[in-house]
Amino acid sequence: MASLKDLIRGAQDIKRQENVPIPEWAPGALFCVTGLPSGDWEQYQNRMSKMTRRDESTSLEMTIRSNKAEIVAKALRDQETDELVFTDLREGISILSKRSAGIVNGLFNLVRHLSDDDKDFTQKVAAAESDFGDGQS
Repeated sequence: MASLKDLIRGAQDIKRQENVPIPEWAPGALFCVTGLPSGDWEQYQNRMSKMTRRDESTSLEMTIRSNKAEIVAKALRDQETDELVFTDLREGISILSKRSAGIVNGLFNLVRHLSDDDKDFTQKVAAAESDFGDGQS
């Protein structure tokens, strides 16, 4: 029997959404969007809390947009190959930072949802409990 550590290591717990069309960027193409692991979200949130301590300038708005572009670049995959669309993260951020804020924001919100970052702790516990069913204590 595998150890608990091995079970956790092998768990497929990162959610995915396939068949995501982005006709404004690639008519007829379908993308796969994935949630991100905990480390990527913590890094993003740490940057956000550092930025809120700074003054409210336009550079703050651009930094937030770039951070959303980074999250999207880490999660956007070619559905046919399952490869990241942006294998060079810096290039992906640069490209996405110049695209429609509405599309990037929509993809960011999807990644956030797939990463379960749009739920509070109580909602996460309730979802976990329903996954285990009534047979568990």
